[in-house]
Amino acid sequence: MLGGEAPTIDDIGRLTYLEQVLQESLRLWPTAPAFAVHARETTTIGGRYEVTPDDQLLILTPILHRDPAVWEEPEAFRPERFDREAAAKLPPNAWKPFGNGQRSCIGRGFAMQEAVLVLALMLQRFEIGLADRDYKLLVKETLTLKPANLHIHARRRDLPARQRRSQAPSAPTRPLRAPIDADVGENGPLLVLYGSNSGTSEALAQRIGADAAAQGYAPTVAALDDYAGGLTDGIPLIVVTASYEGRPPDNAARFVAAVENLPQGALADRRYAVFGCGNRQWARTWQAIPKRVDAALAKAGGQAILPRGEGDAAGDLFGAFESWYADLWSALAATEGREAATQAEPRLDVEVRRGTRERALKLDELKRGKVVVNRELVDLRKPKARSKRHIEVALPEGMTYRAGDYLAVLPSNPPETVRRALARFNLDPDAELIVHGAPGVPSALPLDRPVAAETLLSDYVELQQPATRGQVAALATLIPCPPERKEVERLAQEDAHSTEILARRVTLLDLLERFTSADMALGAFIAALPPMRARQYSIASSPGVDPARCALTVSVLEAPALGADHLHQGVASTFLARLREGDTLGIAVRRSQAGFYLPTDPLTPVIMVCAGSGIAPFRGFLQERAVIQADGERLGPALLFFGVRDPEVDFLYRDELEHWHETGVVSLRMAFSSTPDDGIAYVQDAIWRDRAEVAALFRKDARVLLCGDGERMAPAVRDTFVRIYEAETKVDHAEALAWAEQIEQEGVRYVADIYA
Repeated sequence: MLGGEAPTIDDIGRLTYLEQVLQESLRLWPTAPAFAVHARETTTIGGRYEVTPDDQLLILTPILHRDPAVWEEPEAFRPERFDREAAAKLPPNAWKPFGNGQRSCIGRGFAMQEAVLVLALMLQRFEIGLADRDYKLLVKETLTLKPANLHIHARRRDLPARQRRSQAPSAPTRPLRAPIDADVGENGPLLVLYGSNSGTSEALAQRIGADAAAQGYAPTVAALDDYAGGLTDGIPLIVVTASYEGRPPDNAARFVAAVENLPQGALADRRYAVFGCGNRQWARTWQAIPKRVDAALAKAGGQAILPRGEGDAAGDLFGAFESWYADLWSALAATEGREAATQAEPRLDVEVRRGTRERALKLDELKRGKVVVNRELVDLRKPKARSKRHIEVALPEGMTYRAGDYLAVLPSNPPETVRRALARFNLDPDAELIVHGAPGVPSALPLDRPVAAETLLSDYVELQQPATRGQVAALATLIPCPPERKEVERLAQEDAHSTEILARRVTLLDLLERFTSADMALGAFIAALPPMRARQYSIASSPGVDPARCALTVSVLEAPALGADHLHQGVASTFLARLREGDTLGIAVRRSQAGFYLPTDPLTPVIMVCAGSGIAPFRGFLQERAVIQADGERLGPALLFFGVRDPEVDFLYRDELEHWHETGVVSLRMAFSSTPDDGIAYVQDAIWRDRAEVAALFRKDARVLLCGDGERMAPAVRDTFVRIYEAETKVDHAEALAWAEQIEQEGVRYVADIYA
């Protein structure tokens, strides 16, 4: 397969049998000889062995891997056990050579890739044999299992001469020639629809719409719900949409319902394409809405012009979009029997004028709010304390909200990041830039008018977005220094980009500072950056206390950058943290999902679960309950399970919460991860401890509201509720999971507000 060539990342994916050999070797002799587990509660195993949470059970991995109920002839060496079809049938816990649980080897995927590469190179370049042909396996056990006194002879092979491989990408991410002049709309209308809460899908849709005119289309870019009443016959349709815990965005719910109810043939021969934005951390609902829209359009007779695209916000979302988008226009043109027009690279012609500086841009969709309070909630004198701010904003006239809503905030890049960008392009902060429009330029940029360099880099573009593979590859072509160019070409490869760029959040600016010979023009740099987008924060107050102001609870992100020698600062959180009383900012109220509000009947029981700054919406709910109580109305029971690190460091809103606990507004149940009490470290531990009370309230029609991160906290809490349901109803795990899916889909009894 390799001949005399060095293997590439593409080759590794084809060396499947070598990986099967490694997997079978690890089955028979895993490097980790054992792992320990303990029971969550006192139970009996196999009807014979009673164990308690204090007991530790040691699982011997070589014995687990030889279970005859799973492995036929377990002592035989058969790599075929791990071909794709056979491996898919294995029980999920039958093969565990890398350890167990959430803290098992996080580098497993990389380790297997590395092992396949090393084994391939060894077999390619050497003839290998045993030094002692009569060697008998003797296992040596230290921290790991390994063969004792095993020696080999390696004789170098004569390889055929290597041919130089082209390092050019298989398909350019951006066209290389000038656009063909075309009358707008010569190819007819084009409909580009988006479903978006945070603005990412909308920005991608605007990008498609901006390029459509150069392709000869008359584009219309709109929200999905604008076309819930029907789609005009014959017009090609492009959809970019996100999911929110399996639900449509706020401006897409009516469209999704309408398109799923279309009869077969209603969209006969309608050409369409779908790109989905999502986050793999929410594995159960990954790409749920894009999949539903794609399936509904196909069911109604639509013809997909290319496969549905998937972008992962926890990975390289913009790079995935670039890969999908590279084929869009050619695929659409092919359905019309023509070739796509070639577009110009979206490079901006920038004039630099020295002197004056324009005031910050004001955007029409946002109104100006004023900061009235900005205070620290955490004792920063304590070790490992992390800043969390309480911020109150006076709302502009006419802006209203409900407890549980979001406040969208338009931030600016951190000043230090802006200063780095100005220095890289040798710009004074008050240098005037005039950006001249071109196809593909994001609509958020101020075009054809002077704007201060500092304002443009601060307010209009995302400087801290990790560089995409396309951006890294394009940067390599601009580097005259051979060693630097070779290194950047390596970083553009999928594995290096994933581990050294995405995982370490290395930005295009970081790369320009690292590879100083890169000759990137200012216009190319600005064109490569996504437009600045608003961030959403749960409102931490109730209008029943003061309808003219709302509060936010903000975790401030500031830590050493993983990929460069400077601090990494969260764009929105550091922007909010540095605001002072009297400062103004662009804001808008956005509604939460339909079920994430207090029940209309105050007697309905409520179970609230959160950690850290996830307390924000519940502070608003508790303020609301306190107002209801002060008006003389009765309240139903309410539990608040709240997790923080240390009661003396980051017990947010402690005085308020303890007061509400004492006055019966809520029953407070705390969990402290750094100082566990009776084994209660996390909110899921406290919920399990109080499971009888939780189950009793749920039987009384209690609402469960959860706010927290989607990677660890939310799945752990959900699993705990599933376990409680199993224990209370005596059903099996599959039935309990089906119950959980049902109540989540209903969006009333169990509603989660999840963030990444």
